[in-house]
Amino acid sequence: MLDPHLDRPLFRQLADALRDQIITGQLTPGSAVPSIKALEHRYGVSRETIRRALAALRVEGLVVAERGYGTRVVDEQPREQVKVPRGARVRSRMPTEAERAELGIEPGAVVPVLVVTLGGRVRGVYAADRVELTFS
Repeated sequence: MLDPHLDRPLFRQLADALRDQIITGQLTPGSAVPSIKALEHRYGVSRETIRRALAALRVEGLVVAERGYGTRVVDEQPREQVKVPRGARVRSRMPTEAERAELGIEPGAVVPVLVVTLGGRVRGVYAADRVELTFS
């Protein structure tokens, strides 16, 4: 349950609880997140706390809000498989504005990029939420 005495804000605690439900499959891709009223009753928090928690999950790309349909868990999208050559380095960082535009990462979305380098040369920059790296 949520603890108002912790240093972590209640909306973050609620976002953590909902995120865990998504990761463990209790809330499946495409399913509706419980209504604000149901979340109020279950967790004993205000509507504003719930709205902030859901906003945090939207920024993470875990849920999407649709007018008239409520908030749903995002369907898992197929990921591009990228083979990383032996000896290559992979680093993560936040994208530049040019990379956001090129990769179609929405402004404000918290999506890191994976930068693959080999021999000091960049071999590719990928949106981390859209690729699966395999090592050869």
